[in-house]
Amino acid sequence: MKTALLRALIPALLLPTMASAQSKLVDRRDQAQGWYVPVHGQVLTNGQRTNGYKLFLYKDNEQLGGLDSDKKGRFELELDIDATYTVRITKDGFQEKILVIDTTLPENLVSYPDYECTVSLQEAASKNVDPFYTDFPSAIIRYSEELGGFYHSEHYLSHIQTKLAGYAQATF
Repeated sequence: MKTALLRALIPALLLPTMASAQSKLVDRRDQAQGWYVPVHGQVLTNGQRTNGYKLFLYKDNEQLGGLDSDKKGRFELELDIDATYTVRITKDGFQEKILVIDTTLPENLVSYPDYECTVSLQEAASKNVDPFYTDFPSAIIRYSEELGGFYHSEHYLSHIQTKLAGYAQATF
């Protein structure tokens, strides 16, 4: 009889503890290791998903490795927080794209969304493009407290795209 009573009571005693543990495992970053920013990307050429590209990942200007595209042109990365990464995407016949991703987060932040991006590769540079701008990153991405997630600088992106498209020609 006592054994049957204990079997009935043990789950009832554990339920409140398990329920509270499931609600929030970590409320400060120093309580866990391995914090990272999930990056989900897709590469396009001529407005369509593409494959056949190569992606190279650098952390603090040291190459960590590379990966080939999947069949649908997608890629996924897990970037350590509080670091600076460079993602370089190349494909034959197209200009390479360079993304700079700063994964610095506010110290008390423990919940944040994944970063979703679409990278459009342009055909190899035309004569109108100033080669000076081809070495600049195509986008600079960082966490925005105002927007509550990782976003690229729209001002920088539009400026660099204008230069790479050859629309802003200096005349002397």
